[in-house]
Amino acid sequence: MAEADFDDVRDNDPDLLENTALPKPFISRLRNAFYTRLSDFDEMTDIQMLREPGINWRLIKAVRAERAGVDPN
Repeated sequence: MAEADFDDVRDNDPDLLENTALPKPFISRLRNAFYTRLSDFDEMTDIQMLREPGINWRLIKAVRAERAGVDPN
């Protein structure tokens, strides 16, 4: 993502990884895999997520639990 893309993001956006209850090491791993928002995982299955470097089952479970709390659908 270009730096300009980050300038358009609100600091208090609940979809940003930094504004979630995810542990900092998880956020760091997701950022290293170029994810910035919980909504980045909307169309991904668990298997697709596991194919990404640095993502494991613990991280997937944490993201799914956090998304369930943010998005009631």
